Amino acid sequence: MKGSARFCRLIVGLVLIFSGFVKLLAPVGTSLVIKEYLEAFSLGFIAPASLVLGITLATLEFLTGTALLLRLRIRIFAWVAFLLLAIFTPLTLYLAVFNPISDCGCFGEAIHLTNWQTFFKNLILLPLALIIFIFRKKISEFRYPGWEWFFTILFLALALYIPIRTLTKAPLQEYTPYRAGSEVTAGVKADAVPEFETEFIYEKNGIRQTFDLENIPDSTWTYVETVTKQISAGGANASDADFVIESPDGQEITEEILSRRNLLLMTIYHPDKFLKRHGVEAITKIRDKALEQGMDFMVVSPAEIEGLPEECENARADLKLLMTFNRSNGGLTWLDDCFIVRKWAYPAAASPKIVFNPSGSSEMEAISTLNRNRMELESIIVAFILLCIVKFIVFFRKKE
Repeated sequence: MKGSARFCRLIVGLVLIFSGFVKLLAPVGTSLVIKEYLEAFSLGFIAPASLVLGITLATLEFLTGTALLLRLRIRIFAWVAFLLLAIFTPLTLYLAVFNPISDCGCFGEAIHLTNWQTFFKNLILLPLALIIFIFRKKISEFRYPGWEWFFTILFLALALYIPIRTLTKAPLQEYTPYRAGSEVTAGVKADAVPEFETEFIYEKNGIRQTFDLENIPDSTWTYVETVTKQISAGGANASDADFVIESPDGQEITEEILSRRNLLLMTIYHPDKFLKRHGVEAITKIRDKALEQGMDFMVVSPAEIEGLPEECENARADLKLLMTFNRSNGGLTWLDDCFIVRKWAYPAAASPKIVFNPSGSSEMEAISTLNRNRMELESIIVAFILLCIVKFIVFFRKKE
C-alpha cells in the first residue's frame, strides 16, 4: 500500500502542480477558457466572475498538488483531488463527444491538448486519485498540524503572488505569439511571411558569444550589438496573420504601425469597462507622460472611445487580437520597429513612478525585461523548492 499510495501521490501531485502553475501565469487566458465553459453550458450570467473563478481553480490545483506531494493535511486534500477529477473526467468526456469548445485549457496556454487527450489524461488520473482517497487515513500525517497549516498558507501565498503580479505589473511568462522579445508580422497569409531570427552579441574577457532570446546571459557579460537575420521565406506563426490594425475611418495601417520606432500601444479591449472605472483622463495622463519621455503613443480599441481628445492618436483592431496582444484592459505594449520590447499591465503603466524607457535603448530595455522576468520566475520556483526542502527537514523524523 505504501508504495502504490506514494506513487499515486507523486503522479497526481506533480500534474496538479504543473496544471495550476501554468494557469496562474496567465490568469486572463484562464478566465477566457472559463468563460467559454460557462457559455457552453448556458451559464453565461456567471461570466463576469470568470477571472476570479479561473484564479481560484488554478490556486486550488496548485495547492492540492503540493499538499499531496508533501503530505500536508492529506485527509482534506485527498478529498479535494478526488472531487476535482471526479467532476472534470465526465465533463471532459462531454467536451470530447460534443466539442462545444476546442481547447479545455487544462494546462493553460503552455500545452494545448485536444478534448479527447484531456479526457484520457483525466481517465488515468482518476483511479490514482481514488487510491489516494481510499487509503487517505492510512497515509500518516505529521505530528504537528499547526506546522502543516503554516506551510499550507505559505504555499497559498506563493501561488496567489503569481496572478497578482501579472495583473498589476506584467506577465512573468507568456505563451502567445505576442510575448516580450518577439517580432510581430502584419496580417497577411502566414505562408507568405518570412521568418526572422534575432541574436544578441555579448562579450566577456575578450570573448564574444551569440545568444538568443531564450538564453540571455547574466550581468557579467557586456552587451555589444543585436543582429536580425532572415532564416526562411515563410512559415510564420498563423496567429500573426490576425494582427491587423485600422485607422478610425477603416484604412489598414498595420505596416505603418509596425515600422514606427518607440511606439507605446495602449490596448483597451473593453472601452466601456475601462472608462467607467478610470475615465478618459487616465488615457490622456499616460499619453502626456509617454510624449514627455520621447515615446510615440496610440490607443487601440475595438470601438470608438467617447470623449477621447482629437490630438490623441487612435486606431481600431479586433477584440480577440487585443486580448491576446496584451491581457490587461488598458495595458501598454512598447513596439519598436515590429519588435515587442516590453509590456505593462494598466496599474503599473498608470503609476506616477513609471519610466517607460529608463535605459534609453529599446534593445537594452528588452534584454533587461527578459532578464528580470526570468530571474523572478526562477526565484518563485526556487522558493517553492526551498519550502519543500524545509518542510521535509522540519518533519524528517516522522515516518509514514
